[in-house]
Amino acid sequence: MLKEYLESREKEVVDIMMTLFDEERIIQTYAANKAKEAAKEVSEKAAANMLRTGKVSVEEIAAAFAELSVEDVQRINEKLMQTV
Repeated sequence: MLKEYLESREKEVVDIMMTLFDEERIIQTYAANKAKEAAKEVSEKAAANMLRTGKVSVEEIAAAFAELSVEDVQRINEKLMQTV
């Protein structure tokens, strides 16, 4: 009985399943983006601390943190220089 009902409503069932799948994918993507943003924020704070010591170069810091590019570290360094 259920089988016949679902078969008679196959398009609706497929549409519902695709909607649920898309919603799950959106939630997973959102969570992954938030985690990535948090990791970048932590890396930026650590990079700023390293720059303050003056013992590590911009390039070395960028190499140490996968989330940061050389340009990111340069931007952080420029902000630090403005606050001094």
